[in-house]
Amino acid sequence: MRLKIIYDQRHSLHRDPYGRHPEDPRRVEEGLAALRASEAWGYIDLVNPPEPDYSAALMVHDEEYVDRIKRESSLGFHYIDPDTYVNEYTFEIASIFATAAREAALSSIASGEPYFIMSRPGGHHAGRRGRAMGAPTLGFCIFDYTSIAAKALFDNGYRVMILDIDAHHGNGSQEILWLEPRALHIDIHQTGIYPGTGGIWSIGGGVARGTKINIPLERGSGDSVYSWILSHVIEPARKIYEPDFLIVFAGFDAHMEDPLTGLEVTEDTYAMFGSYVGRLLERGEIAGSLSILGGGYGEGAITSFVAYVEAMLGIREQPVIGEEEPSPGVVSAIPGIMDLLRDAATRIK
Repeated sequence: MRLKIIYDQRHSLHRDPYGRHPEDPRRVEEGLAALRASEAWGYIDLVNPPEPDYSAALMVHDEEYVDRIKRESSLGFHYIDPDTYVNEYTFEIASIFATAAREAALSSIASGEPYFIMSRPGGHHAGRRGRAMGAPTLGFCIFDYTSIAAKALFDNGYRVMILDIDAHHGNGSQEILWLEPRALHIDIHQTGIYPGTGGIWSIGGGVARGTKINIPLERGSGDSVYSWILSHVIEPARKIYEPDFLIVFAGFDAHMEDPLTGLEVTEDTYAMFGSYVGRLLERGEIAGSLSILGGGYGEGAITSFVAYVEAMLGIREQPVIGEEEPSPGVVSAIPGIMDLLRDAATRIK
């Protein structure tokens, strides 16, 4: 198996010129440099994204919001909220990766090859009109690449499983997909930090009720809790829903060295998830997969990215991790949520 990584050096034009913001070009450049030094590099095709199609963002965002980002970007570097900056390149770069998300999803489902988009600025906090689900800011994000990729697949008749492993809840993606039964959205995140959403009983609305699974975790949860979630939530949910495609919002900010979070995982958690994606592809249990770069602001994000890719490609062995239950509130809710997911899956099959 080979992995196609979508990379565009223009991402580095989206930056804080004063070097004060944690979301900066170093995250991508150091990650790729570390991957080049890995045995995995021999199994990777580095590809350019397509030129931007400005309609891609309009697949999931309101025109007024997209126009606002274009207008704000034209004004040069400034903050559009207390967390999120733009400059004269932001609209163009975010549009490049929005287009790449759409095209990569369709290419992967056609070829069966996995893709990984090295996208900046981030995406999963951006809702249909910007700030989502009552969040105070956009959380460094501009356009929601995850939802764009999913929408492209829905429009072609596929069901999608989204696995968001960023330490912050993907409130933008969840808002956009809240009423969408063709998206099984599983989001693992730290409770009590930005954006403050993603409670255990946030399960989707209307005909999509039961297709949104949120796993809020306490500080210090660690690898063993993530191992339990994979065995007792993610894989059982996948078997119930039987998705055609897997999108991973690959945030590496749950690592113990991340300065913004406290979930305390190691590279083993990311290798575990990489192995999971690789196994599903090898066994033909999904027809394609797309990973999208999420958060990660410490040195652990670099090593975790490499571990994820190496394990997906089978170069790093799947780690053996013991299992530990998360909080009692999460554990007790899972059976009922799975029952609701069964009902939802039955309605759409």
